[in-house]
Amino acid sequence: MSKQQTSLYSVLLLCGFLALVECRHPFDFFEESFEDFEHCLQSNNITHAEYEAFESFGNKENLLKGKVEAKFKCNIDCQLQKQPIKWLNQQGRMDLKLMNATTEAAESITNCMKDAPSEQCSYSFKLVICAYLANHPVVDYEYNEESLFELPADDYEYQTEETHETVNNANNILNVLQINIPN
Repeated sequence: MSKQQTSLYSVLLLCGFLALVECRHPFDFFEESFEDFEHCLQSNNITHAEYEAFESFGNKENLLKGKVEAKFKCNIDCQLQKQPIKWLNQQGRMDLKLMNATTEAAESITNCMKDAPSEQCSYSFKLVICAYLANHPVVDYEYNEESLFELPADDYEYQTEETHETVNNANNILNVLQINIPN
């Protein structure tokens, strides 16, 4: 492979990675059961359509600014308390050890939470946003060249139309330039 082809290949890989990072969302880590999710929606009188609009990427800026109705903050608190990996201690406050936060993330989260409200729903919502801003939880992507361009059919969590479009565009460019990616 020529130096020019190697450089282009590196740029394309970077573009694919950036597309995945750009798709990151503050609520990506939620792993409660469907029953728990439904319970949280019902207890906070939220419809599926309302939740979808709330968690949409189009609403992400409002989420990060905390411009959120109380019922949605309480829903996030409910979901946070239903997580298999706990983030809150018995008193409902953050526990960085339970969260398994890295040193850098723990420092960032702690600084961000200094002005956290005492009300439980607002506190939990703020914790989720602070963790997101600190890049916690760190998603451990296994690197291999094939996985950068092909996501398993059952891995819907990070697949979006934008991701598919970026990957397809990268593959098309590689085909046009007749660059073969070694296996």
